[in-house]
Formats: sequence, C-alpha cells, structure tokens
Amino acid sequence: MRKLFYAIAAAIFTQAACADTILVTPADNGKTVSLTVGQCLDVRLSTQAASTGYQWYLAPGLSEKMSLAARTVTTTAGAPPGTPAQLDFILCAAAPGWAAVHFAYYRPWEKDTPSAKTLLIKTRITSS
Repeated sequence: MRKLFYAIAAAIFTQAACADTILVTPADNGKTVSLTVGQCLDVRLSTQAASTGYQWYLAPGLSEKMSLAARTVTTTAGAPPGTPAQLDFILCAAAPGWAAVHFAYYRPWEKDTPSAKTLLIKTRITSS
C-alpha cells in the first residue's frame, strides 16, 4: 500500500511540476529528443523487484540543463522477488542547450564489471 501511495504522489508531483512530459524507453536508445524549458522527460525502464541486484542508475555528470525531478518504482503488490517492475526517471529541462542523459544497468558491488545494459538519450532544449 505504501508503494502505491508513493507512486501516486510522485505522479501527481510530476504532473504539477511539468506542463508536458515526453516518454522514452530503451527503444529510443541513442536518439535525440527535443524539449522546451520546463518540459519533462520520463525515462521508463524495466527492472526486477528485489532480485539479482541489478539496478538502473542515472550516470554521474548530468548537465545543469536537466534536473532529476523524481525516480519511481512501480511493482505489483504481493509479487514475489524477481517480478518485473517499472522504473521511471523524471528529468526536467532547466535551460536551453544540449544535454546527454546516460543510464547504466549494473550491480553496484561489481566495480570492475562493465554494465549489463546502457541507455543514452540526447536532448535538445529550446526556450520555447
């Protein structure tokens, strides 16, 4: 019940903070998305709840032109470990220019192991 509350609260916050949101998925890897200042990007990724330790992470070095507004995980109540879950990173365009947003899917304790998956979304942000 608590997870459902947090997911609903995050959705309400995101809708209030962003006038318009563009959804992207791993199918958009490497593509360029056009945004205007104040518009948000919802990066929707599949993950597994309480499973093998792999998680999606927003890579360090996010441009000052984008800001992370929310990170939500949606799971099915009572689902066993390993059940697919939906992970949403909500990023808002803060200033005009170009910004690359990188994500990596890895186990944080495996420092010398390459990421199992990566995602790159390029953004072009205009003032209007």
